[in-house]
Amino acid sequence: MNAVTLRVKSAPGFLIDGSKLLPAVLAAVSATELPRIMLQGAGETCALGDLFDIALIENDKPSLTIEGDARWLDRIGADMTEGTLTVDGNAGDYAGMKMSGGELHIQGDAGALAACEMQGGRLSIHGNAGDFAASALPGDMEGMTGGTLAIHGNAGARLADRMRRGTVLVAGDAGDFAASRLIAGSVCIGGKVGAHLGYGMRRGTVLLTNAPSRIPPTFTEGGRGFDVFWLLFTRMLAREIAPFSSFAGAMLPRRYAGDLAVDGRGELLIANS
Repeated sequence: MNAVTLRVKSAPGFLIDGSKLLPAVLAAVSATELPRIMLQGAGETCALGDLFDIALIENDKPSLTIEGDARWLDRIGADMTEGTLTVDGNAGDYAGMKMSGGELHIQGDAGALAACEMQGGRLSIHGNAGDFAASALPGDMEGMTGGTLAIHGNAGARLADRMRRGTVLVAGDAGDFAASRLIAGSVCIGGKVGAHLGYGMRRGTVLLTNAPSRIPPTFTEGGRGFDVFWLLFTRMLAREIAPFSSFAGAMLPRRYAGDLAVDGRGELLIANS
């Protein structure tokens, strides 16, 4: 089994589907066959060897590293089930789409629809993420259903739209309609949020470290008896990225219930208030 490193040597002038570039798949391909793998582009195909310099090292576990700016490479880590995939640069749209296992680490920015319909595993984005992270594909009814998405920078609009399960962590700001139509799961935002927070939210938990400029009118303050939940929740967050890793032992947050316009039973928690 091989650990594969792909170093960008020639970026095409169009988008490429990178869904074939999975650690477990490439680890089983011979050194002579790797450069011949064909990737689908916009109306044409490209050989892997034409786009990347390829290096192999024997390893016990499947791993893949992509070095360089790969914002033209969409669907990195799509349908990934095992192994470790690291992008030392930027990634395109649909990173981690429907992944169910393994770890995907993007050291730069990711495009739109990162972790869309993610089912398991972990996706870490050390830069910013585009719109519709952890949401549903256009026309589908369910967004993220499992796993963890950790964004160290900012997230765009419609974060976690239609999310059903899993954990989303954003250290920075989130755009408009964050946690819109949330069905279940946990969404934690460390910075500012845009307009229409929790629009159409039915269940689930949204944690803010800073109070928004306006509480949605369809959310009502109150609720007691969530001390045990808060203790367990903050213990989980203690293993996660800052600022959430410092929440263990923190005082109870302010709690709001909503979105009452859709008979919502979700909760909005505001810490440090």
